[in-house]
Amino acid sequence: MSSGVPNYGPNIIAALWTCTPLAFLFLSLRLFCKFYKRALPFWDDYILVVSWCILLSTSVLITIDVRDGFGKHEADIIADHGVEALTRIGMRDDIVGFIFPFAIAWSKTSFAVTLLNVDKGRVRRVIWAIIVSTNLLLVMAAFSYLFQCSPVEKLWNPRIPGTCWPNMNRVLGMLASAYSGFMDFVLALLPWTFVWKLNLRREEKIGVAVAMSMGIFAGTTAIVKCYYLHNLYNIDFFYAGGNLAIWGTAEVATTIMASSIPVLRVLIRDVASAASRNHRSLLHVGASLGSQGSKATGKNHSPNTYVELKPLPSFGASGGAVYKWSTDMTS
Repeated sequence: MSSGVPNYGPNIIAALWTCTPLAFLFLSLRLFCKFYKRALPFWDDYILVVSWCILLSTSVLITIDVRDGFGKHEADIIADHGVEALTRIGMRDDIVGFIFPFAIAWSKTSFAVTLLNVDKGRVRRVIWAIIVSTNLLLVMAAFSYLFQCSPVEKLWNPRIPGTCWPNMNRVLGMLASAYSGFMDFVLALLPWTFVWKLNLRREEKIGVAVAMSMGIFAGTTAIVKCYYLHNLYNIDFFYAGGNLAIWGTAEVATTIMASSIPVLRVLIRDVASAASRNHRSLLHVGASLGSQGSKATGKNHSPNTYVELKPLPSFGASGGAVYKWSTDMTS
């Protein structure tokens, strides 16, 4: 193994296995919230799960690539792993390049479907246009990547005879990436158009709208990824392609997390509300018992007297936790 060789592999691994588990955490909490509220999963949940599964698959494939030298310069890969490693990396990267646009498209589609369930007005037409156009462009980008060479095997093994048309894939890939990033910003702004019309307090409107606008971060990662995609064709792919893997993974993971935050807000609100109710109940019971004890004895309780509060959890019709307090006074 060569020493002192530039190696971007550890950075790639760190980014992939930070983003992928984080996305899984947010997705799991999202599904937990649905069961907590006794709500059945809807299409947006299923689409998001499939998107995360693709994200996990690509993270595993890229991790295997790093083991074979991905993240190093081509000459260093050949010196450390042999020329056959280039073919193995190329084949796995081509699988990633084909399936990854589907993860991007479907993660954004999931949030758009969520908005369809919230708004019943004219904005639905805009949302449907975003769903169709984004999926169409990204699917075209996926197939243009896979079939940019004839025969297809030349894509991962450039030593065999054939012809490639990289410029076509480059233009379509950058167009799809930039367009999907722009749609993230549009989807982040759309909730403000109908949330403001809801019969809620101003603070609640702002909270809901902000929670549904986290897709702006996904749009930012898409723009950064587009920048690295533009430069990818002018430099060593095996080394510089790591940036594309990192920011592509970040885009999908951020979209999954952003799509889950509006659902998580409901859980956070319910937990905070339950905690506030419990605190008020505790103060009320303590004050009542103190008042009753003072009237019965004509004086305050001794320091050795205490009140034990026993929470008896039950669940109301809405699924929220309700606590009935039983009290025992011991002297």
